[in-house]
Amino acid sequence: MAVEEVIDTVLEGGSFNDPLSPTQITSLKGVFKIIDNYEDLCYCLRGPGMESIRELYCVHILNHVLKSRKIMVTNTARALKSGLDDSIRDQGFHRARVLILLPTREAARRTVHQILRLMPQGSTVSHRRRFEQDFGPREGQGDRDKRKGRKPPDFEEWFACNSDDRFRIGIAVTKKSIKLYSSFPESDVVLASPLGLETIMNSKEDKSVDIQCITSSIEVLVIDQAEHLLMQNWGIVQDCVSRLNQRPKKPSFSFPARIRLAYLAGYASRYRQTLIFSAVNCHLVTMLLGRCENFQGMNLFLPIPQYQSGRPFFGFLPENYLVPGLKRSATDALETSEPLTALDNFKLQLISFGVAGSLHTSNPLFELSKNIDSPDISGEEEVCAMTLPLGEVDDVLLLKRRLSTYDLSETGGRVVPLARLATFKQRLLPRLRKGLDERILIYVPDYYDLEELRKVLREEALSFCCIHEYSEDNEAERYRNLFDQGRIRIMLLSERYYFYRRRKIRGARNFIFYGVPTFPWFVRELLLCCEVAPAVATTASGETISFGATKSSDTLSTSLTILYFPPWEASQVSMITASIDV
Repeated sequence: MAVEEVIDTVLEGGSFNDPLSPTQITSLKGVFKIIDNYEDLCYCLRGPGMESIRELYCVHILNHVLKSRKIMVTNTARALKSGLDDSIRDQGFHRARVLILLPTREAARRTVHQILRLMPQGSTVSHRRRFEQDFGPREGQGDRDKRKGRKPPDFEEWFACNSDDRFRIGIAVTKKSIKLYSSFPESDVVLASPLGLETIMNSKEDKSVDIQCITSSIEVLVIDQAEHLLMQNWGIVQDCVSRLNQRPKKPSFSFPARIRLAYLAGYASRYRQTLIFSAVNCHLVTMLLGRCENFQGMNLFLPIPQYQSGRPFFGFLPENYLVPGLKRSATDALETSEPLTALDNFKLQLISFGVAGSLHTSNPLFELSKNIDSPDISGEEEVCAMTLPLGEVDDVLLLKRRLSTYDLSETGGRVVPLARLATFKQRLLPRLRKGLDERILIYVPDYYDLEELRKVLREEALSFCCIHEYSEDNEAERYRNLFDQGRIRIMLLSERYYFYRRRKIRGARNFIFYGVPTFPWFVRELLLCCEVAPAVATTASGETISFGATKSSDTLSTSLTILYFPPWEASQVSMITASIDV
């Protein structure tokens, strides 16, 4: 099956229900050219439901496996005919060439189905019934389908059908057959979740042979739906990538004379292609590219604030704030007979902070300026330093003052969180202590930061509640109701709880994002809850209970504060505010 024929069929909409628009076809053809050239790719524009992306990398890995197998069969026949020589090196340490990291069993099921659709007609599939039983919908899925539509589309995409996040499966591919559940030493493609691989890597039993069969000879690494993997455990993903293309500790491979010299020399990672697809631009995802050494090059597709037809600005703040002239006043409300909402009086505050670290001297520019300023230079170093043009020396020194690099590994890698906490105590905690604002929702992306904030608020004896991913459902529901009624002034909300539950948080009027949210559209979802009037607390006899001294004017205003670290999170803030000046 030729690559051109398959990709044209995919992009023309012949193999899926929703054909792409012409602009999307052009962009995806460009993406496929990058993939087909075996260049690294980080594509942060993969929206929920973009199955065309899955088709693209399935076409690529299927052609890669079949071409590699054809080369091996040809070389084997050549070796039997004329003998084995040093020029026949077409293998790695083990058979597995492709590793696909996916978040759920449903994502793995869709990927396998896509590979099966791309196989020639008449191909045989082994153990398909077992696969459908293990990766198909779970019990009770019919009741969940009846409630479909109550959650946002991205939530339905992430948690559709079987959302189990612990699995691994090997696939053996030949010209006209596919064997599912093949053993890892006999597999060409391995589909797994990070948690599924962790059970092998960190098991106390001796399974080093299994893990080296998966990781030692990977030629194509695919990380799909990276935004979902961020909510699971990104540290396991980093650990999996760091273990790839290492020389096996045990000689369990065959045909050592056909192993590529680059693999024997320890340079296999420079020949590995890494494909990362994500719906969000997060610094953790882009920093993973630092572990990629592909000599073919690297490509990064990032979302940017842009003008779109139909919407004046592409952002996630209220439109009356983003678009000049749409802000409504009390007079406008009387003329249109539409009451004002809390979003009509919206205020935004961006608080950035830096970290105090030590300046590195590993940069050649810094080394040059260090040698120039040093008084104990002698010999050839003195001659080289003195012959530099004065203007070049000034430029280097000016660059040294402007480029501030920090050692973020100090204090166990907690430099940025500690600086964020110090900024919170200095800029925001005094206002919370004085009780100037009511109905405050503090959104915390990281669980460790959540624990630090909970400790600070407890020491200040403030009225607050905390909802996180480990909270019981009945406890979280009780806190949501108390916060909606105004009985609790401050709510701490973890990002993972909102990601996995997606419950509406009503009653908030002042939002503090303790770090930029991983998903920028969560800001709009939380703000839209302000359009609903807060619940009223009543007694058993029906009398209204008021808490605090909240004024009526305060209930018709909304404030949003974002605390961010510019080197890592400025691009994410720009996606929320639709502005590059952050």
